[in-house]
Amino acid sequence: MSKAIPDILTAGGGLLSAGGTIAGANSEARSLREQAAQLETQAGQDRASSQRAAIEERRRARYIASRGLTLAAASGAGADDPTVVNNLAAIEGEGEYRALTAMFEGETEAQGKEAQARMNRNAAKATKTAGFLKAAGTILSTASSIFGR
Repeated sequence: MSKAIPDILTAGGGLLSAGGTIAGANSEARSLREQAAQLETQAGQDRASSQRAAIEERRRARYIASRGLTLAAASGAGADDPTVVNNLAAIEGEGEYRALTAMFEGETEAQGKEAQARMNRNAAKATKTAGFLKAAGTILSTASSIFGR
């Protein structure tokens, strides 16, 4: 009888340790998945923000071109004057360049966050698997200890 009690206690301790390992791994995996979800949300916000910035750059370019055309007309130059046409084209080109730059920057930020989210999800899977493997190792080690006596 006296030999059975230490064996039972050893087995119980091994099982508790294994359970704690699994619970810890599950908790860490859950945290990584939550971080991944937050990063994906932020990626969407980055895209939306860059789209708004692009819209604003295009609006600003239209306003500046309109103002330039107004000033050209007030000075007596025609809307089809080559200098006026070239200046308006340059303004519109600069506005489009700034809009596309804003979109590119937002997309780059979003892709970086999505890549980090994928890495977090993969790490969550690996953490969970490692937790189960470590728990199995603890159980086998405990069993080996008990049967080795």
